[in-house]
Amino acid sequence: MASNIPIDEIGREVRAIIAGALRRPVEQVPLTASLESGLGIDSLAMIEINIALEERFRFAMPEMTSPAEANLQTVEDLARFVAAQLDLQKRRAG
Repeated sequence: MASNIPIDEIGREVRAIIAGALRRPVEQVPLTASLESGLGIDSLAMIEINIALEERFRFAMPEMTSPAEANLQTVEDLARFVAAQLDLQKRRAG
């Protein structure tokens, strides 16, 4: 991975952001949890999560109101998506 942030750290940050948006302990947000059916992330929560991810990682998330729009099923999928976006941003910066 080209990003300076290890994937396990990105995963922890993503879990914390999701937990904050859902107002539940981070322990209740495992990497394997389904974003929609497991955690119940709705469109409003997804927007809140996107904003928090943009602020934390300093990149623009694609506009989406559902994880399915970006083919994201689990928390781990979202963490890997963030890692890929960070890699893309780093490559563009040269």
